[in-house]
Amino acid sequence: MLVAAGFASVPAWAETGRPVLIGSGEVTGYYYPAAGALCRVLNKEAPGGQTCAVLPSSGSAANLAALRAGTVELAVVQAQAAQFAQAGTGPFKEIGPFAELRAIMSLPGESVLVLARQGAGIESLADLKGKRVNLGRPGSFQRAMAEATLDAAGLSEGDLAPAVELELSEQTPELCEGNIDAAIYTGFHPMPEAEMAVSECDAQPIAIKSKTLESFLKHHAWVTHASVRKGSYDGVKDDIASLQVRALLVSTTRMSGETTHDWLKAIHANFTALTHLHPVLRGLTKADSARDGIPIPLHDGADKFYGETGLK
Repeated sequence: MLVAAGFASVPAWAETGRPVLIGSGEVTGYYYPAAGALCRVLNKEAPGGQTCAVLPSSGSAANLAALRAGTVELAVVQAQAAQFAQAGTGPFKEIGPFAELRAIMSLPGESVLVLARQGAGIESLADLKGKRVNLGRPGSFQRAMAEATLDAAGLSEGDLAPAVELELSEQTPELCEGNIDAAIYTGFHPMPEAEMAVSECDAQPIAIKSKTLESFLKHHAWVTHASVRKGSYDGVKDDIASLQVRALLVSTTRMSGETTHDWLKAIHANFTALTHLHPVLRGLTKADSARDGIPIPLHDGADKFYGETGLK
């Protein structure tokens, strides 16, 4: 999929005439079409006559490695992965800090949906205490988001009775059979696994609200408020308060500020069109894209553009 962008003083793409490459994700996922949507609107404006191409990948870790190595110039990555990589913590501890990593804009990401079985006596997050809740396999993304959800509610794994560690594919049958009281689904909604729980055993969504939520968000910049939209699942007539880990369009300090500024100007000139190129992008606003869930420094060019447009 060919579709635009630009870089430092004498970047590789300028020397060779090749398109700028955006690391994305699996072709069947969300990051790949999101990167394609960005390229499509950039090509419409073609700042400096530049073009870009979307490069499929296995996800954020692969994109960050390619960005660090200079084999791609842009990448769509999960916000938490970007934070870990920039600081050289978590899974990036061994390779060390990626100090040159910079954010250009924020995009929608995976949202959390908590589903409780009928008759479990769960009406709020606080009611999870003492219940059988599946958190997912240790080390998985589902587990990380389940633990973040508990933390946001002022709970911990020790408050559950007991915590369960099932794969995502296993939790819906166990929920419907009454072997667990609640399950936590994180992804792009509607998720097939959650659809099955709602349609086959009338599992009930639980809003992510708590007295400790704002404090949690203040200390976890990679997580933001979100909602699972009404109509995403059968019988869900209102938006459901949720949490989301954003996706970020990132680059490095090797990119010139002028180029980044021009790219963002082109994206914002076609922002409405961008949000209609993929269902998950609908509802994204310019303000969201400039501020929400960005836990790493902005690129200088992005910082300048958002300052000029009053979005900082």
